[in-house]
Amino acid sequence: MSVKYPILGSPIKINGMTMPNRMITTSMSPGEGYVDNTNQPTQRMANYLAERAAGQTGLIIQTIVPWQRTPEDMEGHLLHPLPMCYDESCIPNLKKYMVDPVHENGGRIAAQIYCVHDLKLNPNERESPYGPSDIAILKFMGGFKAMTLEQIAQFKEMFVNGAKVCKAAGFDAIEVMAGVGGVMSRFMARATNNRTDQYGGSLENRARLACEVIRECREALGPDFPIVVRWSPVDFIESPAGPGLSMEESLQICTMLEEAGCDLHDLAVGWHETSVPLTTKKIEDGHWTYISEQIKTVAKKPVAQGYRNTDPEVMEKNLADGKCDVIAGLRYSIADPALPRKVMEDRTEDMRKCIVCCRCINDVVSSGKPLNYCGVNPRLGKELDTLPEPAQQSKRVMVCGAGPAGINAAVTAAERGHKVDLYEAGPRVGGSVKMSSIFSPYHERYLTYMKHILAVHPEITVHLKSPVTAETIKSVNPDACIIAVGGDVKDIPDTIPGKNGTNVINSHMFLDMLNGQKPKATGAFNNFMWWGATLVLKHYYTPAFARKATGAMNWPISKDVAIIGGGLAGCEMGELCMHTGRKTAIIEEGKKVGYDVGASDRFALTSAFKKADNVTTYPLTKVTEITPEGVKAIQTDKEGNATEITIPAKTVAITLGFQRNDALYEAVKDFGGEVYLVGDANDAQRIADATKAGYAAACQI
Repeated sequence: MSVKYPILGSPIKINGMTMPNRMITTSMSPGEGYVDNTNQPTQRMANYLAERAAGQTGLIIQTIVPWQRTPEDMEGHLLHPLPMCYDESCIPNLKKYMVDPVHENGGRIAAQIYCVHDLKLNPNERESPYGPSDIAILKFMGGFKAMTLEQIAQFKEMFVNGAKVCKAAGFDAIEVMAGVGGVMSRFMARATNNRTDQYGGSLENRARLACEVIRECREALGPDFPIVVRWSPVDFIESPAGPGLSMEESLQICTMLEEAGCDLHDLAVGWHETSVPLTTKKIEDGHWTYISEQIKTVAKKPVAQGYRNTDPEVMEKNLADGKCDVIAGLRYSIADPALPRKVMEDRTEDMRKCIVCCRCINDVVSSGKPLNYCGVNPRLGKELDTLPEPAQQSKRVMVCGAGPAGINAAVTAAERGHKVDLYEAGPRVGGSVKMSSIFSPYHERYLTYMKHILAVHPEITVHLKSPVTAETIKSVNPDACIIAVGGDVKDIPDTIPGKNGTNVINSHMFLDMLNGQKPKATGAFNNFMWWGATLVLKHYYTPAFARKATGAMNWPISKDVAIIGGGLAGCEMGELCMHTGRKTAIIEEGKKVGYDVGASDRFALTSAFKKADNVTTYPLTKVTEITPEGVKAIQTDKEGNATEITIPAKTVAITLGFQRNDALYEAVKDFGGEVYLVGDANDAQRIADATKAGYAAACQI
């Protein structure tokens, strides 16, 4: 029994199934590679599930399609390949690659029978969106066909058949997907249901389809087989036809679902069409439990709440406060498949917590890519196909740079049996995460974890304040060298007058300062201030301290700022300036400010900029000169007309991000040992890319 997490780590019974703890994973199809081109689960899927079962996840939920998908169905669609359960021929693969890997590792698995937007009611038709009516909330998610009574009957029969196939394959439970804007939730909401028959009008009629599906599954599966229902009591949608569900209606629906046979409410919030931020770092952990708290006032069955559950301490508090009975989530499991086990064993420091970077969601949900990347977990995608094998021969490995790439490389190499020396030029580890944690506080979780993982690997010798040159590497003469020194800062052209003015700063200056190196600056006052700040940060630094200092001081960022570069780096700085009351201009040469910000965050961030009184964005704007008074530029409108403008600012910040930094690699690549260039030094991208690159390089040694 967990001492720190006594409720979260305690068992709970869901009908005939007992979960060892209160943590379930919600379903997100991991996509290509986890399923092959014939829509059969693969060994990668088996390994993915096995890791989470071994990590003692209370219940793993995965989506299964109840019809036969064909290559034609997938063509031209943003659809993920999914395992199928349309008849008995599906059972062997479902059992071999999904059920058995979970059961062999002591876990439990539920099949979520897929019915979000698209259906395939007849073998000779293409998969396409169906609903109670043809009403679409968003135009690009339109094309809905109003289901006839005959098609509703077909749908129920297909759903129940799929559930029976999954039970026969050995699944421990099924989940009825009646939320997020899928078929059944569209029936529930007035906004998308203008029917006048027995499936429209009154709340009882609108909830009829979901209740009939649950009831018929109960009859087919037996009284003790657990039925989980995923539904959305709060959907944040409306249309000319009417509003989405009200909480008053949802309280009534809760009772209807239980009477039909629901054993566990798995509550989602919002639909896929919802414009309200649901999963981003702007939403605090546990925020949505206000929904489950209200549902629990009438529910007689356990209630789980999903979205924004990444911190076990918050999870425990919400359970203790009676806001829910079970924690539903997925990103905590993507980040650390063993998190539930660590909860049950009170291993808080060992937890590799999600940093809410949304890389998984942006790739899988927004872009249709497979689940290959996580900010903190390199073992996704092809890395799941094999375990890191012990080295056949222990080698002396030198890792240069202690950011995400370097630390993951060092730890992986050490765990494989190599002797590792990790060199860091600055006084502390973390690389660019030291700086990103100032703008994105959740990143500090990774910073803390990286420090901890080095501390529990005494076989790694860490050399701080140890810059590495080509001569250093040749002198050490390692068997293998992994170069992870970070990217080189992008700058504006030297031809732009004023780029070295006393009012100009860039992101690398802050990183240099955090690394204990006084940045090169112009002007006696600036040099003195940078020297003093660097001296202070050599001895004491936390992201929270830096965040507070930035808000309180008018140096090096004044109260009137022009930011050159409207990508992720510029937007992060712009957001900090916005929240600290600075008058902020964001200048971007391309068409859109926030062009490379992840899809989950982009809309909310750019909307916040538009609404803020102290932020102005300048897309299609090319800087021509920096003066003590601000920035001169040429702005082009949508018709191609160019206008010279002046943007007043006391501070001009250049935030164009990083680029490849391969000078050290080129100098030593032929020295005789194995040499790898990884992370931003090789390809300046995101934290997830660096995390995976370091791990992958260490696996090759």
